[in-house]
Amino acid sequence: MITEVDKNDNFLGLRAREDFYSGDHIHRASQLILLDPENRMLLQKRSPAKFWFPNRYTYSVSGTVAGESYEACMEREMLEELGISIPFRRLFKIPCISGNKGAYHTVFTGRCTEETAHLIRFDPGEAVSVEWIGLEELHRAVETEPGKYTPSLRAGIVKIFKEGREKYLF
Repeated sequence: MITEVDKNDNFLGLRAREDFYSGDHIHRASQLILLDPENRMLLQKRSPAKFWFPNRYTYSVSGTVAGESYEACMEREMLEELGISIPFRRLFKIPCISGNKGAYHTVFTGRCTEETAHLIRFDPGEAVSVEWIGLEELHRAVETEPGKYTPSLRAGIVKIFKEGREKYLF
């Protein structure tokens, strides 16, 4: 069951995941910007089997909040999608709402060590690949080839660079 919210991110209840495919409901999602010691971000290329934005690049971890907090969702999804657990902190929330559909995306950041980076094992049901990319390179790519990236990733990267990445990334 997935958390349904209103246009102000107030909890309404739980719904089956399939109910959100109609575009008539708003849900919550948690996203992680995972950085390595060289300040590169891990990107996932979404599986072609995904309902939302198949074959597009997205955050290091992306998860739908299922009757839990944004933070609990991130802890769970990090283990499921990458097989690791690292400390993280909340950066900001992005509303990706159009009409009465979409999601509130809470974006977190964390940094892994070289050793932890070698332990990452992505879930082939979620992603077809993962890759590390420099933040400046990602920002340029999001601006020049927006169709390759999920809307929430584009919004998050643009926000970080517009407001000053020093403010958000450690």
